[in-house]
Amino acid sequence: MQQLHIQHPDGRRSTMELTGEEWLIGRDASCEVTLDDAATSRRHARLYRDAEGRYWVQDLQSKNGTLLNERAVTSAPVHSGDEIVIGSCTLRLSIPAEPSIVLSDADTTTTNATTNSWGRHQRVNLAQRRLETLYELNERLTGLFNRDDLLSELLDICIEHLRFERAGVAVWSGEGEAGATPASRQQQPQWVKIRNAGGDDKTEIRLSRSIIDRALHQGERILITDTAGENFDPTASMIASRIRSAMCVPMEYHGKVRGVIYGDRISSTGGYVKEDIDYFAALGRLGAMGLANVQLVAEMQQRERIEVQLQLARQIQSQLFPAEPLRLDGLLIDALNDPGQRISGDYYDYFTRRDGLVTLIIADVAGKGLPAAILMANLQAAVHVTLAEETDLSRVADILNKLVCRNARDTKFITGIFGLLDPKARTFTFVNAGHPGPYLLHPEGHANGRVEKVNLEGTLPLGVESDERYAMHTLMLGDAPVTLFLYTDGVSEAENPQNEFYGDARLADALSAGVDEPPGELVARVRRSIKQFARSYPQTDDITLVAVRLM
Repeated sequence: MQQLHIQHPDGRRSTMELTGEEWLIGRDASCEVTLDDAATSRRHARLYRDAEGRYWVQDLQSKNGTLLNERAVTSAPVHSGDEIVIGSCTLRLSIPAEPSIVLSDADTTTTNATTNSWGRHQRVNLAQRRLETLYELNERLTGLFNRDDLLSELLDICIEHLRFERAGVAVWSGEGEAGATPASRQQQPQWVKIRNAGGDDKTEIRLSRSIIDRALHQGERILITDTAGENFDPTASMIASRIRSAMCVPMEYHGKVRGVIYGDRISSTGGYVKEDIDYFAALGRLGAMGLANVQLVAEMQQRERIEVQLQLARQIQSQLFPAEPLRLDGLLIDALNDPGQRISGDYYDYFTRRDGLVTLIIADVAGKGLPAAILMANLQAAVHVTLAEETDLSRVADILNKLVCRNARDTKFITGIFGLLDPKARTFTFVNAGHPGPYLLHPEGHANGRVEKVNLEGTLPLGVESDERYAMHTLMLGDAPVTLFLYTDGVSEAENPQNEFYGDARLADALSAGVDEPPGELVARVRRSIKQFARSYPQTDDITLVAVRLM
C-alpha cells in the first residue's frame, strides 16, 4: 500500500495510507491530507494518480507555493522517496515496489529439475471434487467484465487453491495456434497481475522465455519439479534458482490462446502432480472464457457508444437541413432526406436572400456514413458563405470546387446543383456539377409533356479537377403553374431483390402520377414508390428529394 509520510513543523511524524486516486492537501478539514500549519493554504495542493498509475503533485495556486525536491513546481510527476514541501511541512511519498516478470533465454544458476509437459490435445482429468469446485469458481468469476478485475480474481483463486508462493498472469494479442507466424510469435505477453507472497524480498521474478513460449505457441501445460539429487534434466535451465516446483499453462478458449498463467513455490516442500497441472489448466480455460466475455462486452459497449454518437450526429445533421418547408407568395418548397446509413452524405438547402432570390441546392457526397457527412457539413458552411450574396454561380462553383479539391481526401467528390430561383421573373439559374438533371412537372400540360427531364451537357463533380469550369444555365419556368423536382442518384440506383434498378422511367411514372400534388405530397409519393419497388432489399445509398412548386 502506498503511504504518505508527513513531518510536521513541531517535529511530529505521521504516516497515512493513501487509498483512492486523488488527495487534496491543505489546512481545510475537507482535505484528505489535513495539515495544521499556518504557512499552508486552505486547499494548497493536489496529489493524484493518473490513468497509467503515475503519481503527480499539482499546486492549487497556493500562497507559498509547492516544492518538489527543493524545486518549485506547478505540476510535476512524483516518484517513491521524493520530498514535497508544503508550507512548513515535509511530505514523502512511499510506493512499495511491485514485483515484475523478467523473461530470460537461459539461467545457469538452477537446481536439478524434471520438466513434464502435455499438449493442447491431451485430455484433462479431474476428480469430481475439483470439477464441482470449478463450477463454483465459474460463478465467482461470472459478472467480472473488467479485464484487470477478472485477472486479479483469477490469480487469487489460483494462489488459494494451488498454494502458489509466486504467481503471474499475462495476456497476449498474438495468434496462439499451430499456424502462428514468426511475427506474431515475437509479440511478448503483457503481465497484468503479479503476486509474490513467498517471503522473497526480490521484486523480479525471473522466468524462462522458453516455458512461456511453449504455453503461448504450442498450447502446452508445463509442470516442473525439483528432483535435487536425481538424474539431471537438461531442461532444468527453464527454472530459476531455488524454485522447488512450478507450473505454467495457457489460457485457451476455442482454439485461441489469450495468455498464460504461471505459479511456483520457492520454499514449500512437496511438488505438484498431474492432477494439479490439469486443474491449473482448467482454471486457465476459465480465465480465457472470462477474457472472451470481457472482449464481447467491450465490443458491445463500443457499438452502443457508436450508436449513441451516430444518433447524436444525425440529430445535429438534421439541424443543418431547413427546419420546415419554405412558403412565399406563390412559392412552396419541401424536401425529404432518407440516409442509407444513420447519417447522410446528401445535402439539400433552400433559403431566401436579401435580394428576394431563393437559393436552392442539392448535393451528393461520394461515399457513405460519417466521412461523407463531415464533408457535407463543410460544404453546407461554404455554401452559406458564398451564396448569401453572390449571383455569379460560375464563380461560386469555382470557389467550392477548389475548396473541395484542397480538402477532400480518399477520392471524395461532390455532385450537385447550385441555383438561384427568381419567383418574380419565374426563372431558375443554376450550375450542374455532375449531378442528375432536374425534372419539370407541368400540371396544365406543356409542349414537352407533363413530365420534362432537363438534360444538360455534363461537367465534372466538385473535387475532381481544380481548373474545371462550370457554366450557368437558366430555365424559363413560364407563366403556368410548374413544379421543379431535384433528386440524388440514390433514387434511380435503388435496387430490388432481383438486383434491378429503380431507374429514370419508374421515377418519371411516379412524378407523372403526382404532377398535380403539392411538394410535400409529391416527395412522399416518390419515396413510397421506391420502397414498394425495393421491398425488403436494404437501402444502400442516401435518398434526397426536393420539390419546388411555383404557382
